[in-house]
Amino acid sequence: MAFWSSQTLEQKLPCLISPFNPSNIDQASYALEIGNEIFVTKDHRNFNDPHAKTILLENQDFVIPPGQFAFLLTKECIRIPKDAIAFISIRAQFKHKGLVNISGFHVDPGFHGNLLFSFYNAGPTPIHLSQGLPFFLIWFADLDHEDSKYRKEQGYNSIPVNVLNQISTDEIYSLQTLTKEFRDVESKVSDKLNQIESINKEIIITKRVVWTMVIAIISIVTYFSSSFISMGKFVIEQKEAIYNILEYKEVLDNLVDEKNSGEPFGLTITEDHSKNLDNK
Repeated sequence: MAFWSSQTLEQKLPCLISPFNPSNIDQASYALEIGNEIFVTKDHRNFNDPHAKTILLENQDFVIPPGQFAFLLTKECIRIPKDAIAFISIRAQFKHKGLVNISGFHVDPGFHGNLLFSFYNAGPTPIHLSQGLPFFLIWFADLDHEDSKYRKEQGYNSIPVNVLNQISTDEIYSLQTLTKEFRDVESKVSDKLNQIESINKEIIITKRVVWTMVIAIISIVTYFSSSFISMGKFVIEQKEAIYNILEYKEVLDNLVDEKNSGEPFGLTITEDHSKNLDNK
């Protein structure tokens, strides 16, 4: 097997690639361009994505978001001789951004039609492309004989519907997106836990304040209760003393009245006592 040099490509490709652009030959490879028909899976952040085939205008831009799949059809129609085989890839600058070719890496002998590439954006950022961009690389190599089991089926001239039906219509999440959403959820949970902890602290402080107030109230009530009891006892004692004084006063008043009236008031006064009283 021998790969075709740039000189061989210049000689043979005008009959094998249509439309052919000689300036797309470089370093024993040919750069195929992005065609006008693409399909990109729906980005979960943009619910307005059509999730359907898109027909691009000339040089129209489009984006493959992180974590999304894309089907791209080449602008050129390719024919592979039965005694040759081709190998395909994408430019390194797009590989470095995280774009991964998942469609295969070779083209069968006898193939004829547009090439359909499928990609996955495994990178963290959107990849911007445009119609007509030299994007796919193809290399040709000779076989030692014409292949007797060459490909007889016609290639693609449009993105087949049966291929698109195998792609989920649900939003597809990239690892970066899932990681970001997990971090967002983790941050929200952390905030909630901090709020709960703050509320618990406030509850503990409130309980302490309430218990302090309860203890203070109990102390005050106990103090005044004992004071009221002592005061009540004192009042009763003083009342009894006043009653006794009043009784003594009443007796004295009666004695005075008895003396003034000369009539005994429940008392027997002897003659000696009367003399004593007169002397007084």
